Amino acid sequence: MTTDVSILSDAVLSELLSFLYMDDLLALERVSHSWRQTLATACFWTHAQLEHQWHSSEHAATLVNLLAKRHGPQVKRLTLIGCVVPRGALVKAAKLFSGLTHLTVSGCQTLADEDFSAIVQASTQQLLEVCAVKCLRLTDAALEAIGDDHSQSLDRINFSYCRQISEDGVKATARHCSNLRSIKLKSCPAVTSSAVICIAESCPKLETLLVGCAKNLTDECLLALGNHCPRLTALDISRSNPFGFGRGGITDNALKYLAYRCQQLEHLTLCGQGRLTLSVLSSLATSCPKLETLDIGGCHDIISNPIALGAELKRMRGLHELSVAFTRGLKGEQIEFIASQCPQLKAFRVDGDNVAAAHA
Repeated sequence: MTTDVSILSDAVLSELLSFLYMDDLLALERVSHSWRQTLATACFWTHAQLEHQWHSSEHAATLVNLLAKRHGPQVKRLTLIGCVVPRGALVKAAKLFSGLTHLTVSGCQTLADEDFSAIVQASTQQLLEVCAVKCLRLTDAALEAIGDDHSQSLDRINFSYCRQISEDGVKATARHCSNLRSIKLKSCPAVTSSAVICIAESCPKLETLLVGCAKNLTDECLLALGNHCPRLTALDISRSNPFGFGRGGITDNALKYLAYRCQQLEHLTLCGQGRLTLSVLSSLATSCPKLETLDIGGCHDIISNPIALGAELKRMRGLHELSVAFTRGLKGEQIEFIASQCPQLKAFRVDGDNVAAAHA
């Protein structure tokens, strides 16, 4: 590789560097003074992403610390995927990430509260989005950090599969961060009906709420969402009932009320809500004309009559994606009939398999 960067056009240089990982760019800076000057440009570091590819946890932590030291203030989006971070390894360097607006730490299962909080606290009232999926060691202290330092700016959070956060922690975050538009807390035992009610009452701008596999959601939380969150466009309450898949859960009246109050709904996941009947689809068709995706897997009373189901789905003119699981006795010709009644569908999944929609 040439070290005379000046002979390369900006277009060629940008194309060349787009193929390099963060560790490659950090190494390239050491090749020559010319490369250091070229890579000093902020655009190369606006989004810094590191995906763990090594067995040595020290290597990943070393790279993040080196990035912070050389380009910390330039980084706006920091993404760490599957990185093994020893406890306390990022605390000192984290304060250099002073310009962060987006933080993603996905699958960083050893990331501790103190390292996460240090990164969050470096960028006071600037963070717009925090995604911490499958970070198994994070606790309420992590939620407290984002609530204390970014209560006004924070727009989106995702703490799905973080099983050590508590119901009280979720409630406190909702109360502090009232501007949140997107909250994703899938497979979090901390999410209860009480927590969802608190979210609804505290976050009136809410557009996306994904709480699939929550703990015993009841009608009361849907009523609260209907009363306080008219902008809601995406809702996932799949498998959130106390009696197992397809049993218990919310009732028709609560979902009908939500549909009536939240008419901007575009994406709805009801998988496993076994108490719902076909009548809710009529309400959705009437009240939610923008509905694009619907998951009714395990809703046995809804899918038990394919002819009636097809008729209701046909009324949903904007429906593009339909998912049905645990169909049991649903035969091939019945599935084909449903597909034929829904020419608007672009994707139709039955028990996880894609079925060709009529005009896909």
